[in-house]
Amino acid sequence: MKLIKFKQDNCTPCKMLDGFLKEMAVEVDQVVNLSNPKSDEDLILAGKYAIEKTPTLILVNDDGDEIQRFKGVGQKGVKDILARRGLI
Repeated sequence: MKLIKFKQDNCTPCKMLDGFLKEMAVEVDQVVNLSNPKSDEDLILAGKYAIEKTPTLILVNDDGDEIQRFKGVGQKGVKDILARRGLI
């Protein structure tokens, strides 16, 4: 499993989520900044997962299939689900 985070530079909830993830010591495997994408692959990935708003976290399996999606900032929900999956 891996965790992909989609964010934007001027997104206050994105910054709050960064703080929550740091507090929980959650390792994010890939960060896609939609304000300043590093490559066309970032935009393709955002399209593949139909990202509508940020922040969005997507937990995917080894094949890249979506397992769980988190939209916005919900520290308790994110923490509970990641704990059940053994990621924290």
